[in-house]
Amino acid sequence: MLMQLPMLPKYTLRHMLRDNPVMMKELRSRMRGRRAFVVLTIYLGVMSLLLTLIYLAYASAARQPFGPDPRQAGKVVLASVVGVEVLLAVFIAPAFTAGAITGEKERQTYDLLRTTLLPANWFVMGKLQSALAYVLLLIVASIPLQSIAFLLGGVALEELLVSQLLVIVAAVAYAIYGLFCSSLLRSTLAASVATFAGTIFFTVGVPILVAIGGSFTSSLLFGYTSGIPGWVGEVLLVHAGLFLASLNLPATLIVSEIFLQEQNTLFFYQQNFSGNMVWLYSPWLLFTVLHLLLAWFLYWLTVQRVRKVAV
Repeated sequence: MLMQLPMLPKYTLRHMLRDNPVMMKELRSRMRGRRAFVVLTIYLGVMSLLLTLIYLAYASAARQPFGPDPRQAGKVVLASVVGVEVLLAVFIAPAFTAGAITGEKERQTYDLLRTTLLPANWFVMGKLQSALAYVLLLIVASIPLQSIAFLLGGVALEELLVSQLLVIVAAVAYAIYGLFCSSLLRSTLAASVATFAGTIFFTVGVPILVAIGGSFTSSLLFGYTSGIPGWVGEVLLVHAGLFLASLNLPATLIVSEIFLQEQNTLFFYQQNFSGNMVWLYSPWLLFTVLHLLLAWFLYWLTVQRVRKVAV
């Protein structure tokens, strides 16, 4: 009787996302333990306590003669929850993936995994899914707390939807960046340092560099545009500012909120520059496109890196 050879897995996106053995193994080891539920409980408990303190402080200040408008309490609550989710997406998501591949190398199981019939893209996607699943669970679990903002008033449904979309897109992009660093380096410590250095640069370093070089860039830009009308230079500066804001998650959230409040738009609007109407866009659109493209490119590089090492 002939021995039946093992069949290769089906190379379809649906099977890779649903029947990925790396994802199932990682999720079982993570979710069957007590730590996952303890972390989720502590996360929601701390956030609930934080929102309670913020609401009490805001309510106390609103009773003062010159205190804040009590109708804006919902925005304060929503901004607080979104701020915690930003930290979750920027720092916690890449922390889960920074040691995903280097951990296998340090445990000396990476070569065993790569000698199986498992393709490189299945391996990378499984590691990414297992990390993102828990991060997305934390984000989704905080949505009921965000709904309190609707009871307090001053919050539109569009604000909640856009903020959740940006947080999820950022979590995916930064998680893939951590996975890329993990595939590029040989130790978890080095991958973690590289991952957090990159996330801190894009989150904190980019606004600092923009603030320092703002005046220099402005004078330089107007020097190059001295032969054209002044309103063109203003338009170029505004678009440059929107582009720089779209590189940073907190800046994108803030500027998009300003656009929604002052211009009552989530997408595009026209602004007058010395009698010339110019279309401007809300930065969350460019943020989403840029980070999805960056995530796809880093995912492709990670797959190529894993496949190259396996050859």
